[in-house]
Amino acid sequence: MNNELVDIATAELKQYGIKPEVTHTNGGHIQIKWRVVPEKELRCVTTAKTGSDWRNRMNIRADVRRLLRADNVTLKREEPKPKRHPALAKALSLPKEVVPIPDQIAALRGEVADLTELMVRTFRMVGNMRETIAAQTPPPLPPAPPPAPASSRSVKIKEFLALDRWVSLSALVRDTGLSSQQVKLKLYYLEQLGEVTVYQGQAKLNAVEPRPKKPRGRAAAKPKGMTEPTKKKKPNGHRHAA
Repeated sequence: MNNELVDIATAELKQYGIKPEVTHTNGGHIQIKWRVVPEKELRCVTTAKTGSDWRNRMNIRADVRRLLRADNVTLKREEPKPKRHPALAKALSLPKEVVPIPDQIAALRGEVADLTELMVRTFRMVGNMRETIAAQTPPPLPPAPPPAPASSRSVKIKEFLALDRWVSLSALVRDTGLSSQQVKLKLYYLEQLGEVTVYQGQAKLNAVEPRPKKPRGRAAAKPKGMTEPTKKKKPNGHRHAA
């Protein structure tokens, strides 16, 4: 026997996994019974067999929910599964079409052949580019000749020596810019004059009085003890008769 109120109560209980028992009374009513907890009493909801309005439908649903709350019955909700990232899901999914191994090897060989041909073409292009750049680049200029050694006359080697320390010949060559032969000639000349001491490739000044400077020009040509003759003055205002 179909009854709208019975269907509402039964559908409400089925959501919680409860299968009720429907019985009819002698007074013309329908009872919907169920038991959730064995220790608790039997729950029952009574409704009429005749038709009902919207208020009766709301009341029967409210009575069923009230009794369920009294038995601490709640609706189990399934938690939604976490969504996977599309890229991860695609990576974990199996391919729909499996390529046979011989075909895979053939495809791999074709890719290796294409890559080898590309590398050969690139090597040829680089070689041609190098030849073109080398042909357009002017030849390098020859290295500049070493600077000519400075004149030995303009270098005073005594300025690079000291009284309290020895100076090596290599240091004199480096500091003066003269050649080794020029430095040795200058030191030999000063050693003959007694102004320098040379010992085992080192030189040092001697404590001697400076030499007097030689006169130059007319003073050097004039002998000692002679003076220039005085010029005679001509008489003014007198003429001798012939």
